[in-house]
Amino acid sequence: MTTLPSEVDMPSARWWNRELHHYPVAKVRYTSLTVVVLATIALYYQLYLSGGVAIHIIEDYGLSFRWFVILNVVALAVAAVAAHFGGITDRIGRANVITIGLVVVGLLCAVAVPLCSSRWSFAVVFCILNAAEGVILVATPAVVRDFSPQLGRASAMGFWTMGPVLGSLVVTAVVGSGATSSWKTHYVIAGICGLVVAVISVPLLKELAPALRDQVMVEEKDRALLEARVKGIDVEASLAHPSRQMFKPDIILSSIAISVFLLFYIGMVAFGPTYFEVNFGYSETKANSVLVWAWAFNVGGLILAGLLSDRILVRKPLMLAGSIVQLVMLIVFITKATRPETAFSTFALVFAISFFFGGMAYVAWMAAFTETVERRNPALTATGLAVWGLIIRIIFAAFILVAPFLVNTVNTIVDHGATVAEIAAGEVPQLTADQNKAVAAIAKDPTIVTKVQSLATQYAEELKTAATIDAATSQALATNPRDPATLAKAVGEISSGLSVTPAEATARLVALARVPAADLTMIKTYGPPLTEPAVVAKLQYLKTYGPQVQQALKDGPHQWQRYWSIAAVGAVVFIPMIWLMAGYWTPAQARAALRSHETEVEEELAKTTS
Repeated sequence: MTTLPSEVDMPSARWWNRELHHYPVAKVRYTSLTVVVLATIALYYQLYLSGGVAIHIIEDYGLSFRWFVILNVVALAVAAVAAHFGGITDRIGRANVITIGLVVVGLLCAVAVPLCSSRWSFAVVFCILNAAEGVILVATPAVVRDFSPQLGRASAMGFWTMGPVLGSLVVTAVVGSGATSSWKTHYVIAGICGLVVAVISVPLLKELAPALRDQVMVEEKDRALLEARVKGIDVEASLAHPSRQMFKPDIILSSIAISVFLLFYIGMVAFGPTYFEVNFGYSETKANSVLVWAWAFNVGGLILAGLLSDRILVRKPLMLAGSIVQLVMLIVFITKATRPETAFSTFALVFAISFFFGGMAYVAWMAAFTETVERRNPALTATGLAVWGLIIRIIFAAFILVAPFLVNTVNTIVDHGATVAEIAAGEVPQLTADQNKAVAAIAKDPTIVTKVQSLATQYAEELKTAATIDAATSQALATNPRDPATLAKAVGEISSGLSVTPAEATARLVALARVPAADLTMIKTYGPPLTEPAVVAKLQYLKTYGPQVQQALKDGPHQWQRYWSIAAVGAVVFIPMIWLMAGYWTPAQARAALRSHETEVEEELAKTTS
């Protein structure tokens, strides 16, 4: 009898079923972890791009700042629901979900976004993109947990948490480089990057079979015991009632804690460039460049703290130290929010310190959180991460939603600030050089308009006389006002132009000569532009919106200061929640627990193999 090959052995299924039924060697694990990190970087590059080009999106679709913010809130709500359903990867696996998600997001960015011709089509695509991210957010750290024993968990999570941060860094670096002025081109580039990673993930990304990933692995030496246990693992039983098992106080409160701790991070992702553009007058390039310092040092904090945490075997002290330093630096930043003279270098330094230590706290939290979930049920790691994914998006959505209400000046500055500045500087493309010069002068001194109008009324007859005199004659009179020939020529032009006698023309010329030269110069300089409809329209725009923009620029920094203060409160809330999580406070306690664990493993393995 011929034996048919199993589904796993069939060529058509080889790429699809990527489960490993034996704990893999280091090379396979590290390859999969590398792909997961690349996937996360590509995903968040695509996701966070909207913050880097927010001003262009708002301008191109004619959005208000509030409309754009509400779109982000709706997208986060969609992502929250998707993240909650991401717990299903405990049953169906992680690898294929990640690959499919990357393909979907890549196509949305490279193809769908450039085709969006209206705000509503863009909104739909943006929400679908966030939904895909919500699922992948759960699947990627679950793979990292599966392939990393607890003793190397912080280092592994350090590399995973680099994904969102490096995604932010790529956005700020690429947009800040000014390589292209088209925001849709940025999306095409990001989408192509995502598709490339999706292709790479097909042969290289693996995952553990359920019976292996449903156990706790403290150190790599546990590998033999885990494989010995596989035969006795009841996978279905361990996955029963997942939500009931994971909606526990330690998991829920820990998720809330890290969510409020990360408010400053998500605020900078969503509004950082906009904040620096509207409050400090930075260009889009410069606004993105200052955030490069934040993300670069955040990556450093994630990696170094992850390695340190695994070396000293504890997470909680790093969470505490990192959160305290970030809180202090956040307070420093808040004090600078109302000082427009603050130097770029000052912000760069504050961000470097703040986000380095913020990364330290976050990577230690990620390692401790997965261990807290394992304390409940290691078979439901993705479900526990889904709880976190749901909560973090709800809190992020709420934080972003309050922005346009606490910071209501952004609308005015975004909608009218650039035009007002253009008019005030005399740089309106539609006007001539002389008209722009007049507009700029009037913007600095609005009383010019009333002065010109008053002089025009006061010297109405004299201006009629001046209008009849040829330009060359006027110039000759200015050079030599007593020249008989020039005077006679001027009298003749006045007599002819106004149909008056030479005597009356002479009297009019004498009256014109009595008008102060400065008054005539003002009338000649500003009178003609003030009769042009285009100039009048720009001056009316300046009159209408100029005071509003000035007031918004004055009030905006104080409003942003209150907004960032919410993030500071979140950092305070985070600190006491550290005590709820799994793990030890001192390396001595951790080493004692490790020795106890190794003894138990040896005893159990001896029983299993006997």
